[in-house]
Amino acid sequence: MLKCLTLLALAVAASASVSGIIDISGKDKQRLLQAITSGFIKLQPDDLDSVYYAAKGFDIMKEPLVKVLIMDSCAHLEYQYKPETSVESTFHALAAWKILKCVGKLENPEITNKFKKALEKPTCTSDVRYGIEGLQLLGQQIPNPAKVAQVLQQKLKEDDSLLSLGNGLHAAAMLGNHGKFAMDRVEDVVVQADEVDGKMLQWEGGLSTTGLLLTGLFKLKDAKALSQNQADKFAAYLLTRKSVQTAKGALALIEASMALSESSVSPVSITLAKSSQVTLDKPDLIVKVSNLLGKPLKQAPSPVVALSATRLADDVVVLSKQPLTPGSAPTEYVLPLKLEPGQYKISLTAGSHTSSIVARVLGPIKLQSLEIGLGDSDGSSAPKMNKIQQPNKVNLQGDSNQNLIVKFSLPRSVHQAYLRLYEGKKEIIFIAEKDNSQLYKINVNLANELTYTGNYNMELILGDSIVSNGLRWDLGSIDVKLTTTEGPNVPTHDVKPEIEHMFRVAEKRPPQAVSMFFTVAAASPLLLLLIIWMKIGLPFNYFNIYSVPFHLGYAGILALYTWFWLCGNMFSTCVWLVYIGGFTFIAGNRMLRNIATDKK
Repeated sequence: MLKCLTLLALAVAASASVSGIIDISGKDKQRLLQAITSGFIKLQPDDLDSVYYAAKGFDIMKEPLVKVLIMDSCAHLEYQYKPETSVESTFHALAAWKILKCVGKLENPEITNKFKKALEKPTCTSDVRYGIEGLQLLGQQIPNPAKVAQVLQQKLKEDDSLLSLGNGLHAAAMLGNHGKFAMDRVEDVVVQADEVDGKMLQWEGGLSTTGLLLTGLFKLKDAKALSQNQADKFAAYLLTRKSVQTAKGALALIEASMALSESSVSPVSITLAKSSQVTLDKPDLIVKVSNLLGKPLKQAPSPVVALSATRLADDVVVLSKQPLTPGSAPTEYVLPLKLEPGQYKISLTAGSHTSSIVARVLGPIKLQSLEIGLGDSDGSSAPKMNKIQQPNKVNLQGDSNQNLIVKFSLPRSVHQAYLRLYEGKKEIIFIAEKDNSQLYKINVNLANELTYTGNYNMELILGDSIVSNGLRWDLGSIDVKLTTTEGPNVPTHDVKPEIEHMFRVAEKRPPQAVSMFFTVAAASPLLLLLIIWMKIGLPFNYFNIYSVPFHLGYAGILALYTWFWLCGNMFSTCVWLVYIGGFTFIAGNRMLRNIATDKK
């Protein structure tokens, strides 16, 4: 029981809320790496992009790759690349080839020409972007950047969708001074962002589109694309997508987070570096101030101050404007909480950024006094109480006419206060309640609460989310004699009789004569047809080459019905009937047309 209470207290304490920006933790990064790894494993034919997303993700996260994955990915790139591959996929294949340091050369003059043609006659802005990036990857100069800029502007006029604008921003950033025209598009891009609940910003199209536009905006030099408030809202959206499952989505999340973190409007994360719980002997609360990726900020925020600490139990402010001291790590700051045990809401500032956290100060608890005894159920006489000190025990004897009474006092209130009576595997839990004098009291009617005579052990259990030492005190035992003597080991259920399954008796069948009569009745039309043919003869003079397909189709229909009757099913029969019936219909129509022509 105490273990359950302790786990409950820890769970409540671990749910300390943080308002503001939360960084991408180590566990989040491991989950993102798993999503990125899927780009190496779940490869499809002609899929060159997934290898790039995975290779790029491992590269920017500076994580080592298994040699087997590298070999398999290089072989996939070499085998799946074709001359007709799109410009985007060609760049992805070439970039992945270089990142993975594959043996051999994937690039050739045809690829260089493909990138150059993409700049001369692109079909969309992505061709311009990947044409420029491809040439830069090959160490080639961009031919006539001014003309490329004109082509890019023309494509943006033809298609001003968010994806087109995102690729256009990336391409313009690589054109240097020739791409400054994109500065006029920045405000148009930002204004199209959708606000969610006043807390988040995103662009239509989800994580991929949002990541594409964010990285494109921050690639433009001297462009003050976002305000601090807008950057914080975009960061809040990105953090809601930490559970993304695809390599493309994980890479988009990481690149966008890095772009925000390296910008002049980098969101500041103010979180708890370690546990949200402190104790009276170890009062230091460790606060983490970092960028979106959990790394130190380019410019350390100053000062880091706890504006206030409010006790949640009574809304009393117990701390005001207390500076935090630097901790052992560059991102850590220390706030000593030398306060009374309780739950506190702490408002923090780091430079111009604010956040609030909920922390708990844990302290020990000790019983001030405890009395236990028995009293008459009707209250005719005063109960006989025994004062005991921990860890002493007491042995009591009671009967059906008595109540078990436990009284104790504590220096402060607790959420969990129980008395446990148990014998063997059977236990009963009673909750202690406070009276008007702030004294905890438990009153157990032995006749109503217990079902049989026996010797019960008594245990007092105390716990709370702000108690550092949960109490579990064995109070002793009570020997109870009731009118019911049945013990806990007496079986309450007898063995039930075995269930024997009985099959339904077969119904009585009709006499054989009746069955034969109905068989003959069902076959009579066929017999009638044979008799008529014998009298009037068969019209063989109309049988010719045009009649063969019809009769074959008709025979096929009869065979299909026979198969359905013996072993087929309705769905397969209907499918075959469509083809055979259609053939028979056309053949019958042709046969009847031929007969009509012969008669004329």
